[in-house]
Amino acid sequence: MDHTRATQQSAELHSLFDAVVPDLTESTRRHVSAGWRRFTAWCAARGSLALPARPRVVLLHLLAMERARSAPEAIDAALCAIRKAHDLMHLASPTDSAVVRRFRDGRERASPGEGSLLDPAQVRRILHAMGDGRLAELRDRALVLLGYVARLRPAELAAVDVDDVVLAETDLELRRQGQPVPIPFGPSERTCPVRALTAWTSRACLVTGPLFVAIDAQEHPGGRLSGEGIADIVRDRARRAGITVG
Repeated sequence: MDHTRATQQSAELHSLFDAVVPDLTESTRRHVSAGWRRFTAWCAARGSLALPARPRVVLLHLLAMERARSAPEAIDAALCAIRKAHDLMHLASPTDSAVVRRFRDGRERASPGEGSLLDPAQVRRILHAMGDGRLAELRDRALVLLGYVARLRPAELAAVDVDDVVLAETDLELRRQGQPVPIPFGPSERTCPVRALTAWTSRACLVTGPLFVAIDAQEHPGGRLSGEGIADIVRDRARRAGITVG
């Protein structure tokens, strides 16, 4: 969709929640309206449709909010606004899609261990404490960032192959089961999952097979890491960043 049409639609939809919505209190309606206005403005800037919105567009918006350190309440308001706007227009809501559900579920799992996920503050601390000269550091940076962006548990990260990550129109996509998960460019080189994955696969000369592999003392790539092995790496990186793991 071109930017002109997206901007026009944004203007048309901007005041969707200005009228009274029967099942929302006045306070909730104000929060939802603010979330909707932010989403439509963001879509207009990207040249994307806000209604109906594609699941990947919604996910990229939510990830952008997290990178901007938006309050959890603001992210909740955005999710509610997008769902309610689609309900009002009798459209299927992208918030019910697999990729957005994974994002929602991931926000409820916050400690870095097997079966759980890192939160944004923990990711920033781990990346800040991590170097980028050794092969293991490149692998672990890519591993942490992909796990965070795609909301993958250690066992799910262990199952990812190089061929599962493909170049899309404006970013990378993780294509395994269900809908493709967008892997967007980050705001800086150190926190960008696309650059981290590219640096890791290029340096390790990975063209097929498992994406995350063991590395020996001579920095030679080995076999596929297990979910337990990845969980151990995440726990170790968290410990080095001063994060207490239960």
